Amino acid sequence: MSLPPETVERVLSYLRKRGAEDSVEEAVARVRLAADDLHAAARGVAGFDQRPRPDEWSAHECLAHAVEWNLRNAREILYVALSGELPPDEAVVLPAERDALIRTHDEAIESLFAHLREAAPEAFLQITWPHPFFGALNWREWLAFLEVHCRDHTGQLRAMQRA
Repeated sequence: MSLPPETVERVLSYLRKRGAEDSVEEAVARVRLAADDLHAAARGVAGFDQRPRPDEWSAHECLAHAVEWNLRNAREILYVALSGELPPDEAVVLPAERDALIRTHDEAIESLFAHLREAAPEAFLQITWPHPFFGALNWREWLAFLEVHCRDHTGQLRAMQRA
């Protein structure tokens, strides 16, 4: 999958702006709101395990993807914000049930928020790691990306609700 260049440019501009301008508390509030919307959208999909079409994700697959990658990214953000180093790669094991997925996601991002408050907001911003579409991002830009990622998949889940 690829994104149109204008979408990449628009989202990257947003990530850079939010990463540079938002306080950690403002970023946390944005991610919290986006995660709450993601959770509400996931709860609202009937036929959670059914694919709308054979080549599309089910709501379950969509939520599991969002949770898995947000957990991975949250761990990376936390390590870099506090130590300046990326963590070793680690498998993410997810529960299968919808409410447990939501709970796992909620607990992970709340833990991220609590620990980020201990980080110096300007520390280790020179450390970047690649996003497959948006290139090298620092931890504050990755934090902004968590919001974008939740919003993107919230849109998918809401489309499934309407279908």
